[in-house]
Amino acid sequence: MYQYLNLQSKVFLVVSLMALCIAFLLASSANAPNFLFLIVMIAIFGVPHGALDTLFAQQAFELNSVQRWAKFVAIYLLLSLLVFTFWLLFPTIFFIGFLAFSALHFADDIAHIRPSTLSILYGMNIILLPSIFQTNHLMTLYGYLIEQADALILLKWMQPIAIIAASVTLIVLFFKKSQIELHHKIDIVSVSALMLFIHPLLAFTIYFCLMHSARHIIRSKFFFIALSNQRFILMLLVPTGAVLVFCLFAFANMPANQLDENLIKVTFVMLAALTFPHAFLLIKVGFIKSVNSVTSFEST
Repeated sequence: MYQYLNLQSKVFLVVSLMALCIAFLLASSANAPNFLFLIVMIAIFGVPHGALDTLFAQQAFELNSVQRWAKFVAIYLLLSLLVFTFWLLFPTIFFIGFLAFSALHFADDIAHIRPSTLSILYGMNIILLPSIFQTNHLMTLYGYLIEQADALILLKWMQPIAIIAASVTLIVLFFKKSQIELHHKIDIVSVSALMLFIHPLLAFTIYFCLMHSARHIIRSKFFFIALSNQRFILMLLVPTGAVLVFCLFAFANMPANQLDENLIKVTFVMLAALTFPHAFLLIKVGFIKSVNSVTSFEST
């Protein structure tokens, strides 16, 4: 598994460097990236890692009959509906909670690295760093999801916390004596650079598809080592297809005006509704602990 994760890290680094170079070369252009294209990328290359929840659910709850599967799907959809409802009723509270939860979830990318505080800082940086240099873009995105006044207050709180988190990360990486391997440092720095210097939606798309999702899929293949390649791919494609159908239906029924705002809302709701049950399943089967122990062993 280690060699595949190493390859994934190199691909992510190359794409990140290309994106950063293009961003600096086109610094004079104020045009935002094409939201529709990026969201399609998230749906095609980011969502599939959540499609494997069916495999985790089967292991966690012994889903060996149609009745058990039907019950699981009903509960999964109900949880997603509750998430959506809570966002509608308390958008700002939910949004802040979701950002905090996402930081903890993204920290699992490097949970095998010591000190363990570094993974928490890594997750925090993904959420917080765009507030330093990408304030206007972030304000626009947040303003689509919560009230503008609330978004402004949130960003004012995020900025000093982001500076502190980035500073502590640098100290842990380069000034504190530690045994952190170079390629892990490169992963952390490249993710942080994306979040600092590139439009937040583009940075998140690259990170979510080529780091978070890709790493999860590789780890999952080794977690379900006894599963054939054909069935593994099938379990990736079928749920992803269902999500893509939903996205197409939502897009087809969107009003032509305020397209970017509606795209962001649909994407946020979809990710939020899927992330909470997804994270619960990973905890239930002990996924992170299992794959991190293997990763740590192979890297020694």
